[in-house]
Amino acid sequence: MIQIISAIQRKGGAGKSTMLQSLAVSLANDNAKVVIIDTDPQMSCMKWAESLEIKNLDVVEHVNENSLRDMIQALSDRNYDVILIDTAGYDSRIASYAIKSSNLLLVPTSGSKSSIQGSADTWKHIDEETENLKIRPIVKIVMWNVNIQSNIFSHSKKQLENANLPLLDVVVPRLTGFEEMSWNGGMSVKSSTRKAVASFISALQRHKLIDFYEDK
Repeated sequence: MIQIISAIQRKGGAGKSTMLQSLAVSLANDNAKVVIIDTDPQMSCMKWAESLEIKNLDVVEHVNENSLRDMIQALSDRNYDVILIDTAGYDSRIASYAIKSSNLLLVPTSGSKSSIQGSADTWKHIDEETENLKIRPIVKIVMWNVNIQSNIFSHSKKQLENANLPLLDVVVPRLTGFEEMSWNGGMSVKSSTRKAVASFISALQRHKLIDFYEDK
């Protein structure tokens, strides 16, 4: 059965697109058939994929609030293993439908005060949006692109833990390789970036959050 995973955050610049791109490439390299639906008007994933040819990975543009349901259904009929949805914030009909359609919602936070608040607001919004669903999506806050050398890193992590937010037990550090991905497409060739992404994927696998790996 196809799995739908969306990245969502109230605050812009938290790393949604890069996180989804990293997940997409990792899954595709493991022979999963993956498609990214880019609903963000900035089209970060579409631009990233312009000169990109990765086996098993497609990226499609969709900004029509009224037909995301139809697109998801059409893609579900094309034998993909995973649909990834990149959203623009959460204050839109298209984001609302992405939330309600997903099995897993990933909320990135860089660890800054505004990003942490954005994560808390996003989690609350998701809770309200899905309260009447029979099967609610799993939600995970992901510390992504975090400056682990800063004095506030430990404080930020503790704040997230104390707030009882559903924090994934991995920290993906701020690395130049993630910036290079937006320019060059694909996965960074830097070993530090690949190692960081591998730890992220391992955390998702450890908690049995990616159906593709559980079915193997």
